Amino acid sequence: MNRSSSPRVPRLLSTLLTISLISLGLAGCVPTLRPSTQTMTAASAARAVRHGHYIEGSQAYQHLARHSTGTTRARYALKAAEALVRAGALRAADQELHLAKPPLTQRLAARKYALMGEIDAAMGHPARAYEEARKAQRYPNLPPQLQAEIGRIEAQASLSLGHPVRAARHMIARERLLVSRRRLTNNETALWHDLAALPRARLRRLYDEAPTSAVGAWARLALIARRYPPRSQRLRAAITKWQHRYPKFIPTSTFLATILGAKGHPRPAPRAVALLLPLSSPFAKAAKAVERGFVAMAKTHPLAGHPTIYIYDIGSNPAAAAHYYQQAVKRGAQFIVGPLGAGAVADVAAHAHFTVPTLLLGLAKNGPRHNPRHVPVYQFSLARTLEARQAADRAYLDGHTRAAILYPNSPFGHRMRRAFARRWRHLGGLVVAQTSYTPGSTGYVRPVEDLLDITQSRARDRRLQRILGMPLAFTARRRQDVGFVFLVADAPDARLIKPLLDYDHADTLPVYSTSSVFTGRPDPVYDRDLDGIIFGDMPWMLVGNGRIARLRRTLPNASRYNFTPFARLYAFGADAEGLVGRLDRLSLGGGGRYNGLTGGLSVRRDDVIRRTLVWAEFRKGIPRLLDTFLPYRGLFSKHKRTIDTTGRS
Repeated sequence: MNRSSSPRVPRLLSTLLTISLISLGLAGCVPTLRPSTQTMTAASAARAVRHGHYIEGSQAYQHLARHSTGTTRARYALKAAEALVRAGALRAADQELHLAKPPLTQRLAARKYALMGEIDAAMGHPARAYEEARKAQRYPNLPPQLQAEIGRIEAQASLSLGHPVRAARHMIARERLLVSRRRLTNNETALWHDLAALPRARLRRLYDEAPTSAVGAWARLALIARRYPPRSQRLRAAITKWQHRYPKFIPTSTFLATILGAKGHPRPAPRAVALLLPLSSPFAKAAKAVERGFVAMAKTHPLAGHPTIYIYDIGSNPAAAAHYYQQAVKRGAQFIVGPLGAGAVADVAAHAHFTVPTLLLGLAKNGPRHNPRHVPVYQFSLARTLEARQAADRAYLDGHTRAAILYPNSPFGHRMRRAFARRWRHLGGLVVAQTSYTPGSTGYVRPVEDLLDITQSRARDRRLQRILGMPLAFTARRRQDVGFVFLVADAPDARLIKPLLDYDHADTLPVYSTSSVFTGRPDPVYDRDLDGIIFGDMPWMLVGNGRIARLRRTLPNASRYNFTPFARLYAFGADAEGLVGRLDRLSLGGGGRYNGLTGGLSVRRDDVIRRTLVWAEFRKGIPRLLDTFLPYRGLFSKHKRTIDTTGRS
């Protein structure tokens, strides 16, 4: 060994040690944290589902299924699928059903058919749903609770197929299977709504055909309720007489109280509906789109069931909304839809006295303040924050656990960041990075590099070069602990940000967003820069077949709004009208869902309308539907790239 070189060894070791420490710092970009999860037991999974945390419950059941075998594995897989159906995650539910493989016990096989029926019903295939339910019903010796669930699917499918009498028979058959008083009352209330929708002549015919049967008894009760005023002595006497005649079919006292008017008698379809909109405000165009959608959908009803719609212009002062609400009530409105706009919704929620069912077109932070009669007050909104929560659900169901959030530095951006992060952490995911940018600017490079830790990577390179005193071949490395990016952006900002993410070696990272990234107009030239972005939107904007396509062709004024910024609001108005006659039944729970233009609509426990989106990914500048398992064909699936003289498609 040449001793003359030995003094250089400590310096070389020191340099290598420094490089190693810096490299460790680079590796330190990947934390060893894991999402915190509670011990997954059947009890904790059931508790999550019972409290409405369906995705969390499904994940727990999936974990239990993975660690089980045989029929136990199948049972947990079916419970996971059931929770996913409740969450509206039909694709994931269908995938989970395939894990419940034969051999299955008769009970599990029946449960699987029933869940297949629920998925078919949610997808808008009532005939298939009824067929699957009938298959489930063929198995002998099923427990009463499962038979009752199958009967519910049969009833809902029958109603969707236009067979209300058959639906009523299924609901009546469920009565003997239900033990819980709450479930009995809900079943009777649902049956009552089905009968209330029938013409008087049809009810009379049902009664005359079998006056001593259960169907005849219920038809007779419906005729009595129509004959006498609510809360009247004559009604009470007639119902008492009915009870003596049909002692086998006496409903629960809770339900009878609703007929007698103690808690508000069951409501027939409203004859007068008030629609409150800011038609003479700066938001007049948006309000007009909602109005036209609402009126257009109303015209699809048979003339006999067509309510009279009274439209109130609440003007540009949100503080006047409660005044117009009370005015509509005084003039005889039996159902009120609106107002539209956050300020107006807040004013009505705080100051209006609710005496008729109401569908607020927005979210009220604190709910209705003056509602002594506990009349139904529902909230229906296109709020992007609700879409952010669904983006979190989608990413979680896609298997991701670590999120980075890139959002605009604005009040809207911060609301979106909070909504996504709160939901993501509730699911057990980690937010490993979050960075804001200035919307509408050109300074996107630094926020993107900060989000991906490219800035720190370059700083480490410069430090190494100073230590070694020589230039190095360098490729910036993004942080490796990010599983996906949640991007809050509109289309113009997203077109500039997504290429930067790709340039900074994040082209393999999934990017999730909301409907804000899609203008609603196919634009394969400009939107090519959005390729790879996954986003949720309403069927009206993405689906090109079935009922959606038919309504797009036939609804009045629909073509006026197609591929415009107001298309979503037109669909919003149409769905608001479609909900008016369905909310009572949807609010009874049991998995009821209305397949609307804005999504699969159901009622949460807090009376907020849950809107399940469809999902698409930009490919070659065109949104392509992701969940091919659904019976939807993309609106742009046959779109051909054409460029006009302006350079736009």
